[in-house]
Amino acid sequence: MKQQQLSLDGFEIIGIQVRTTNAAEMSGAGKIGGLWAQFFSDGIMAKIPAKLDGNLLGVYHDYESDANGAYSMLIGVKVTPGTKAPEGMQHLQIPKQKYTRFTSEKGEMPGVIIQVWGAVWEMAAQSLLKRKYAYDFELYDERSSDPKSAEVDLFIALQD
Repeated sequence: MKQQQLSLDGFEIIGIQVRTTNAAEMSGAGKIGGLWAQFFSDGIMAKIPAKLDGNLLGVYHDYESDANGAYSMLIGVKVTPGTKAPEGMQHLQIPKQKYTRFTSEKGEMPGVIIQVWGAVWEMAAQSLLKRKYAYDFELYDERSSDPKSAEVDLFIALQD
């Protein structure tokens, strides 16, 4: 797994979201898997106007506290600034932030992203990663088009 610190300009995203906790996700009562299924089965990508590209983002935001609290997860795509969200979807404006980008090894989904999140939680627990708990996101681009041999980037917002 590769890591790189960088700063990204803000951007806007439209998609669908749920509210959940890591405890619920790990207990089998999670909502994120169902959100991904809904995104694809309902053809959400085609319904989002003014897309800037075809990359999917899984954005973690509206953190109650830290890794133990509730948070919202939105699956969507970047859109032209000022685009209105269609009914039933949400619009997020993500500010300019500093991140550590973690790039997974190539492997099978969802195992590769689970492995990256495990490394993030371990680094945070050891105080090696100063998480901001603002807007973190997974980037699914052409490198993740084959679920048997996917590579995914995870961007973790850093404290200033």
